[in-house]
Amino acid sequence: MEKKAIGIISAALALNLALFITKLYVGISTGCLAIYCDGINNLADSLSCGVAVFGFAMAARLDEKQSIRAQSLVSFVMALAVALTGAYFAYQGAEKLLYPTLVSFRVNYAVLIAVTALVKLFMAFMFRRADRGLPSPVFKTMMLDCFMDFGITLCALMSFGLSEKLNFAIDGLVSVLIGVIVAIGAIKTLKEQIVFLIKN
Repeated sequence: MEKKAIGIISAALALNLALFITKLYVGISTGCLAIYCDGINNLADSLSCGVAVFGFAMAARLDEKQSIRAQSLVSFVMALAVALTGAYFAYQGAEKLLYPTLVSFRVNYAVLIAVTALVKLFMAFMFRRADRGLPSPVFKTMMLDCFMDFGITLCALMSFGLSEKLNFAIDGLVSVLIGVIVAIGAIKTLKEQIVFLIKN
């Protein structure tokens, strides 16, 4: 089980790194904070995948009960990273609202970001399928995170498209909203894993 899980998560790690590089490039090139923050979110997801790979590797050396606890602990660490990322989004968004900067919209970049959203949707279904075959709180956490990331990327894309048409730092506002939503979702997962670890 652990070897297959490590293979799936390693593939997700590679995809998240590719998404991070793509969004970082687009975010910096266009000045769109929402896309830049979305890229940082993918970097956090990559780090979470790294933690998950380590967790599954350790779980292979443990008995079943200890393995489940190890996976729950990995989910906790992943959720903590996501919560901190959400706080970073909110801070950066608030800063941009106070000090707006110009966003340069380009259709080819918008198409590229739309493709990255579809990649996240694909990853969500990949983890959903993996969880059905190899039930794990890690896969559940990653699946929910990917579905949320899909929505986040769509919001970032929307703010990117509206940025030139509105005399307002819409990407800053979207970054704040995304940050709050991400943090709330992560805190919920943190609470669930804390309860599980205490009871088990």
